[in-house]
Amino acid sequence: MNTTTKYPKAMIIIHWLTVVLLILVFVRGKALEGLDFNAENMNSFRAHAILGMVLLILTLIRIFIKRKNKNNVPKEIEYYSAGHKMMVNTINKLIYVLLIVTPMIGFMMIYKTGALAYDFGGAFPTDAHFNETLEVLHKVFVFTLLGMVALHVAGVVMYKIKTGENLVKRMCMFLK
Repeated sequence: MNTTTKYPKAMIIIHWLTVVLLILVFVRGKALEGLDFNAENMNSFRAHAILGMVLLILTLIRIFIKRKNKNNVPKEIEYYSAGHKMMVNTINKLIYVLLIVTPMIGFMMIYKTGALAYDFGGAFPTDAHFNETLEVLHKVFVFTLLGMVALHVAGVVMYKIKTGENLVKRMCMFLK
């Protein structure tokens, strides 16, 4: 029987790094909404894209660590029903999927502008603009991800209220 009460340290660190980076990349993205996509603003767009790529890489590393440590994690929570279990698992899987797909869509947006050549010494394309479909998809995925994170946090709080069990302890090195 598994008596582990906390997730592995690497997963905990990546979890909280992801939270911080998600906040930073969202704030950075909101600041970009009023800017034209041009050479003068490229560093701002680049910083946002780099943060997004770091999120993607951290998510892939976290998935690898999670699979490698599947027998070294706390026991499953007590679900209220089969529907509750399905909802929790769906939200968690959607968070992972969106943490992968959203930055990929963002990268495709920049790639499609032709501006990547600018990073390698080329001229910034005079007709650079974002593909509207990709831009809408990126925004929909961002807000869906934020919604899933909000549901995740609400679920942790509701679980604490309903059962008295503090699930945050499982994902925090400093709480006993």
